[in-house]
Amino acid sequence: MAVSFHTLKPGATRSRLFNKRNIIGLALVLAVALFTVVPVLFLVVSSFNVAEPGQATTFGLGNWIGAFDDPRILDAIWTTFGLVAARLSIGVLAGIMFAWLIARTDMPGGTTFEFLFWIAFFTPALPLTVGWILLLDPENGLINTLIGPHFDIFSFWGIVWVHLTATTIPVAVILFTPAFRQMSAVLEESARMCGATALGTLRRVTVPLLIPAILPATAIMLIRSLEAFEIELLLGSPVGIFVYSTRIYDLIDEVPAEYGMATALGTLFLFAVFVMAALYALCVRGRRFTTVTGQGFSTERIKLGRWRWPAFALCTLYLSLSFGLGMVFLFLSSFMRRFGFFDIKDPFTLEHWTVLLEDPILLSSLWNSLLLGAATAVVGVVLFSLVAYVIVRGRVTGRGVIDILAWLPWATPGVLMGLALVWLYLETPLRVLFYGTIAGLVVAMLIKELPVGVQLLKSGFVRLGDELEEAARVCGASWSITYWKVILPLVAPVLATVAVLSFQAAVRDIASVVFLYDNDSRPLSILMLEYSFSGEMERGAAAGILLVIMITIMAVIARWLGHRSGTSS
Repeated sequence: MAVSFHTLKPGATRSRLFNKRNIIGLALVLAVALFTVVPVLFLVVSSFNVAEPGQATTFGLGNWIGAFDDPRILDAIWTTFGLVAARLSIGVLAGIMFAWLIARTDMPGGTTFEFLFWIAFFTPALPLTVGWILLLDPENGLINTLIGPHFDIFSFWGIVWVHLTATTIPVAVILFTPAFRQMSAVLEESARMCGATALGTLRRVTVPLLIPAILPATAIMLIRSLEAFEIELLLGSPVGIFVYSTRIYDLIDEVPAEYGMATALGTLFLFAVFVMAALYALCVRGRRFTTVTGQGFSTERIKLGRWRWPAFALCTLYLSLSFGLGMVFLFLSSFMRRFGFFDIKDPFTLEHWTVLLEDPILLSSLWNSLLLGAATAVVGVVLFSLVAYVIVRGRVTGRGVIDILAWLPWATPGVLMGLALVWLYLETPLRVLFYGTIAGLVVAMLIKELPVGVQLLKSGFVRLGDELEEAARVCGASWSITYWKVILPLVAPVLATVAVLSFQAAVRDIASVVFLYDNDSRPLSILMLEYSFSGEMERGAAAGILLVIMITIMAVIARWLGHRSGTSS
């Protein structure tokens, strides 16, 4: 039997394909730049605009002069870096310890502890803050009432404590654990053969080898720390402790609003963040950190011996006190007749839940959150997959630029991006479509989630060979058909993971959308902030429980999908 093959004309086909990919590549460069660069440029330029938003532009230095002359702004900047330094110095060390116990030792229950840290990582910080207020309020907190006023939650160290338990340590554990797990144990085994103890091996061998993983993770934690907002607003503002984000909020919340000074402060802080990012890139440039080679790979865990169960008890005690206790008292506070008063007659009631579940404002906010999360997930999957595909597999000019632009939102704290979008919306015709609407909130969340979504999808596309794509083209399929019917189905689990992560991020976020919503587009997270900040802590706690339930469901789904797709790390 004779088998004949059709002769293709690769020149014409490749030319057409090349042109299409170039068009898509250039379009994506412009789209990503529009998302990430243009709002920042508007923020910088607007810091020199002394006119109010929506009025004729008048350039001057009045905003900058006012910012530097106001001692409150400089105090807020110093307080910001003081809180970040305190959180990271404790959180990084604690995160390394817990990640090491989970990933490198034979401590019982390591997988369960990792899952609990994962849940803590996704749990919104504001609901936990409400639980800690019920425990550590200096006047009515249960712990201070029982043992005396030893700790004031409305203080510098109160803010540090809530951040450590709600954000910093869970983030550190989630970021460090995969690095510990992927490192070969050969050098650790050699150290133990030479007589080193487990802790000595951790300090002298393991941690130095993981510096290239610890530094980027710490940089990510630094950015997350700088964009902190709701905890500082709830615990710091009532006692005069302000960070840059709450000072910006305070300036805009004044009557009349000080948009100019707020923008100058935001630009100044954004410049400081970019300088730190540049210094970090300069420090790690040209360094080589090789921990996995072809000379053997060992995954043997360190045997803790008699310290196995004390290590188990330490992890159990920490998670119980830091996460479990706050969640229990958040739940209790939603049923309290008066927040913090345990000694009154009939202290618990269902009234707050009854009123809240019938409140049209709550139902509207819940619907807005679901709509915001769903729109961010759907649009995000389409946009992030295209960007990741062009970076990994596209043969187009400018894909390196796209990769850099896709990382830019990591260096822009959410409050600053939200403020930048305010100026973009108000100073352009986009005001009609995006200011105060769900669409405007979706844009803010797409920008924030762009780095995570693109990086996860890049890991999925990297694992695909070229054979299936080439076979589809040989059969006459266009690039678009190949992409939608061949490529995307192969990374479907990763797409689902990105969708779930984008949904939960949009539902829980406060800092990125706090300047962009109005009464018709208010999400549930903002409603909880309004309740808590206005003194309606019981309703705030109930709204927080609804938020935690939604986020927990999404976190479990994301964890399951991550294991199926191999992207859990």
